[in-house]
Amino acid sequence: MPELPEVETVRRSLLPLIGRTIRRVDVRLPAAIRTHRPVQFAKVLAGKSVRKVERRGKALLISLSSGWVLVVHFKLWGLLRFSAEGIRPDRETAVIVHFKRGGDLEFRELQLSTIELYKQRRLPRIEYLANLGVDPLSAEFTKERLWELMQRRVAVRALLTDQERIAGIGNLWAHEILHAAGLRPGRQAIALTLAEVEGLHQAVRRVLRSGIARGGEPEFSDALERKGRVRLAVYGRAGQPCPRGDGTIVAARSGGRPSFFCPACQH
Repeated sequence: MPELPEVETVRRSLLPLIGRTIRRVDVRLPAAIRTHRPVQFAKVLAGKSVRKVERRGKALLISLSSGWVLVVHFKLWGLLRFSAEGIRPDRETAVIVHFKRGGDLEFRELQLSTIELYKQRRLPRIEYLANLGVDPLSAEFTKERLWELMQRRVAVRALLTDQERIAGIGNLWAHEILHAAGLRPGRQAIALTLAEVEGLHQAVRRVLRSGIARGGEPEFSDALERKGRVRLAVYGRAGQPCPRGDGTIVAARSGGRPSFFCPACQH
């Protein structure tokens, strides 16, 4: 599932689109568009130019001229591809945006991911965006803010992935962060000491920034088809040695979701 590092990576790879103007749009999988019928969607986008590309949580916001915003909400899976030579669509192609002076942007493999189109003024009323918690890479995500968030009787992994409290972290990156912090996913958030919360805060920043710098997890690729280069420490590595060399990664289930940790170095 694309999470904050992957969405931020694809955002950065789309920055060269700023200033480009859309020539036409092909909607090949209408179900991917949640706000407009295909003909209306294509008509609104035609002639609009890209003004800004932002990320909010796991959503990508492409601001266009005339006050329109294209919102891509990443869920189970989804990829964007930009090609200066043009896209050859296949059955996984949902939408192709053709730009003037050449170049196509393809939205593909949108497993539960959605594409929505809104006027800028409507964004504060979009439920997902309106209810997002603090961005963990923002100045508002302080040690004090994290300590306040931790005052709940819930597993720390569940709290890290609660989008209404901390925006952008999913199951994969929560486990990587907890390994870096030396904490087990099932620990009760409220039971963490101040020192542990401070260590967790540092791990959140460090792991997410490192994930972005390396292009995200290895199955993901950005809009220029550059693969992620992150070597995951625990997620999906059950039975393998801990990178710290002091134990073996074990797998469990927590809240119906897979969980991975090292019993030797996570407490």
